[in-house]
Amino acid sequence: MENQHEDLAVVKKIIDGFIFIEMQTNVSCDKCAMHSVCQGADRKIRHKIKTDIKLSEGDLIKVQVSASMRVFSSFIIFIFPILSMLLFYGLGKYLFWFSENFSILFSFAGLMLSGITIYFIDKKYTEKIIFKIIEKVEK
Repeated sequence: MENQHEDLAVVKKIIDGFIFIEMQTNVSCDKCAMHSVCQGADRKIRHKIKTDIKLSEGDLIKVQVSASMRVFSSFIIFIFPILSMLLFYGLGKYLFWFSENFSILFSFAGLMLSGITIYFIDKKYTEKIIFKIIEKVEK
């Protein structure tokens, strides 16, 4: 069985069987080493979920995203740019026979390309992330 992580969210709107939720900040955002860079705890994260569960606006619910999606996201955000820089450095140095300095600059082009790639991956997969509603939290 896949390990799951639960987050709290507030139901903001309900339209035609879809609920629009706003994720609450959680402890993992506050303690993350990258907190000052992404400011995840300061941003409002919103998602749209199809559900048959009877909910009202303002309800607090527990939602989960699979661990595999979280690992994939972490890989894309943290590892992919480093691999891209190394690949572009290697291409510049050994395939195109660039000088050391130009190969380093070429690796930064790889970093920029990875940022653009991450942007498009984010746009493509944002709607495909599946949130599962665990339960309604009683106040």
